[in-house]
Amino acid sequence: MLQEHKPIGRTPVARGLPLVWTALCVVVWAGILCSEDRSAEAPAAAPIVPLTVCEVLRDLSAETGKTVAVLGRYSYRETGGSWVSEDSCGAPPSGQSQSTAPSSQPQSGLPELWMVIDRNGPRLPDDYELDASALHRKLAEMQHHTTLAKFRFGTPDYDRWAVVWGRIEPRKADEPRKADEPRKAAANLSYRGEGVIYYITQ
Repeated sequence: MLQEHKPIGRTPVARGLPLVWTALCVVVWAGILCSEDRSAEAPAAAPIVPLTVCEVLRDLSAETGKTVAVLGRYSYRETGGSWVSEDSCGAPPSGQSQSTAPSSQPQSGLPELWMVIDRNGPRLPDDYELDASALHRKLAEMQHHTTLAKFRFGTPDYDRWAVVWGRIEPRKADEPRKADEPRKAAANLSYRGEGVIYYITQ
């Protein structure tokens, strides 16, 4: 008796289920699985711990070129620009002795970063969040050796506590300086604009 030869290697497709619909289901299912994998691999970013001006300047060579959140006394003058600073750097960080810690004072004058607006500067991260505990602890320590200026005329906004999101850049020796600019700032803090400054109210 002759037997019918069936094609080899073909997978029968169920009738009533169009091929296009089958392919669409596979794509959707794969997308769900990939989305779950990405969620598992990308946990929420940890809150950002701000660096004080002194912390930046203690290891300026390592911080240069980095985008950081800088905590300090934000000063603004209508004719002289703006900068972020401290009066002094006080004691070394906890856990370090005076002999093993880097020099508390920066090598060039007072601890100051001159602020330079750059419209192409660093944007705030989508998940930007400051570590509140670290921020308040560092600010309390800073206020032991740094104060806001009191002005007889003008506005209290001339000096405020703030955190500025920006990029640390080297200060050029031949860079022009404005009349009211502070004494030879050690480096520049390049920032995008007012929107990246977080003012601290107390």
